Amino acid sequence: VAEHGSVHVCAYCNFAVALASNAKGQEKQISTSMQVVDGYEMTKTFAKEPMRFEVCELTKAGGAVAEGHWAQPPPGHAWLHGVYQRMALCRNCGFQLGWRFEPGGAPKECASPCCTLQARANREYCCGGCRSRGPHHHDADCDKKEAVAPRGPVTWGLITRHMRVRRKAGEDVPQDSDLRRHRETNRNFRRNDVCPAGHKLSCFCTGQGNGGTLPFYYTCDVCDRNARGSQHLWGCGTCDYDMCERCRAQRV
Repeated sequence: VAEHGSVHVCAYCNFAVALASNAKGQEKQISTSMQVVDGYEMTKTFAKEPMRFEVCELTKAGGAVAEGHWAQPPPGHAWLHGVYQRMALCRNCGFQLGWRFEPGGAPKECASPCCTLQARANREYCCGGCRSRGPHHHDADCDKKEAVAPRGPVTWGLITRHMRVRRKAGEDVPQDSDLRRHRETNRNFRRNDVCPAGHKLSCFCTGQGNGGTLPFYYTCDVCDRNARGSQHLWGCGTCDYDMCERCRAQRV
């Protein structure tokens, strides 16, 4: 911090992810949809639920690593035109922090988890054996063409709530507690867009598989209600503070 300035660290494990100076402009938004698993009732939605995330776009993120097969980004995002996306995980704790974006145009990869081969033309898998039995059971007629290595340059879209900004050495790190973090201060009095310390709240959505945001990790610090699957919250990673949309609307 003293040498390079403010640093974005993982809000879960406090591992350094990226220099704040690598951020590209203002916060951006990603809107997508997916099936949601409710960790309390152990149910999964049949239909895909809409989800919205505010992300920080970064040119470099040495503390994150891309994982999984590439996928097309959700439609309707001009700033993601012509790129593929992969999950971006914290190198230390493994939580999904967001996504990595790379130039598009590469051949389709086999859809089998952990398979590093290209899919056959107009197919989802490299061969029938890989599809039915996994990546270590290829058919004799499998082409076994290695997937093309990603081309640069790459950028990162990391969910703002999943990161904490460290501005100086020795800063306090929020600890797990049963106490609510909400309090009225001269910075957030009658406001719904900042935390008690005055940091901007960023939108994110809970639900398994959409950025590490398992719902049972989050509680509204205003009403003390636990989050559920596919619930939008507004949070501050630096202070580990969250507000549900109901409380946010009441504070207008």
